[in-house]
Amino acid sequence: MTKRRSINLFVVFSILLAILLVACFVNFTYPFPMYGTYYSYSNFVSNIRLGEDIGSSMRVVYRATLPEGEAQSNYNALKTSTINQLKDIIQSEGYKDVTVSSYDDKIVMQIGNILNETDENTIQSLLENPQAISFYIGEMSDTNTPFATAEDISIVDVVTSYDQTTAENAIVVRVQFNEDKIDEIAEATADGGTLYIYLGDTVYSQIDLGTSAIDQGVIYIQNTAFVDTATAQTYANGLRTGILSLELTTLEINPITPSYGIGSDIMIPVAMGIFALCLFIYMIVKYKQMGLLACFNLLFFITLGLFILQSIPIAHYNFASMIGILLCLIISADCLMSIFERAKIHYQTGLQLHIAFKLGQKETLFKNLILNTLTFVVGFVCVFMPNMAIQSFGWVALVLPIINLFTSLVLMRLFINMYLPLNNTDGKKLNFHKGGENA
Repeated sequence: MTKRRSINLFVVFSILLAILLVACFVNFTYPFPMYGTYYSYSNFVSNIRLGEDIGSSMRVVYRATLPEGEAQSNYNALKTSTINQLKDIIQSEGYKDVTVSSYDDKIVMQIGNILNETDENTIQSLLENPQAISFYIGEMSDTNTPFATAEDISIVDVVTSYDQTTAENAIVVRVQFNEDKIDEIAEATADGGTLYIYLGDTVYSQIDLGTSAIDQGVIYIQNTAFVDTATAQTYANGLRTGILSLELTTLEINPITPSYGIGSDIMIPVAMGIFALCLFIYMIVKYKQMGLLACFNLLFFITLGLFILQSIPIAHYNFASMIGILLCLIISADCLMSIFERAKIHYQTGLQLHIAFKLGQKETLFKNLILNTLTFVVGFVCVFMPNMAIQSFGWVALVLPIINLFTSLVLMRLFINMYLPLNNTDGKKLNFHKGGENA
């Protein structure tokens, strides 16, 4: 490799690293509008959900009672079904850190990663007062009875449907009734009219059926507010709270401060940043120019790791995952230092730098493979544990060793080959000395 090519490659990788660093840590609004709207970019770090130990959470307590006419012997089965339904509703809103438990006639939910007032309002609007759903043609009155209730619904979900008026696919909410109600519902809605959907005594939505009956027991609800799947899902989740297996009365709903105190979501990353900075300084002092190259490599390791972790919905940013990141960062640095130390030993015996580094990488290959494989196995076991904190540690220990193998064994080899044309003889620039002399 020529010097000119080495310099060009370093420039290319520096630009790539700068882009990754911005993507990891910087939020910004795009300077040009799209269809009249300015969109914002959310960085990798802010896309990782907060665990309840370093982020705020919400606690919701319900009293669960049987619907009228339901046998007491079914209570436990219906409670289990209700717990699963509640958990599914909240997780489909993007809040993956959900713990649901029960005792006597109480159901308790704790929802992590409450970032702001919008999150609180979203959860509160969905969970504060779950009311049974009912369907009317026309408004509710003493003389008008519902043609369908919660027990008649089998599915509420979000689907994509072809809209003939716009000749495009549209996001719709599908409400499907039980098969034994299809004919009855078709008869009740034979003349069309306005469909009213009630949650308790409150109108949740009204839909103009025109002159058409509800065919095949399925309602497709389309709304201009469904700009994406997430908004449609929130609407559908409102309907799903109306078909819970048990009747729920809210006893308590309030936010809870983080287990490690307010501000821990800031202080822990700051502490990690200070640790990483100290590690970088140590590498530079110990290995000079090769230490700079190691820092360059470690920044790729960190940014690529954050990119992968933020794309895993169940991965959480909590104290356990922070310990996992620090552990993997230390392992990554150790992999690089083991290469440098072996290369230093060979250089001290009189070998040229390029041969010393080639032997150093070859001799440390097995050790680095074993170290990262063992970490990967620990992570694989942890992701199947029931506790969210252990799972978060597991995802870190599962993902980062794979990235470390790439950065330390592949990318670092490339960086060394890029560096050697710029300095193939002067070991002092790396704190390497002939004849066993130490720096």
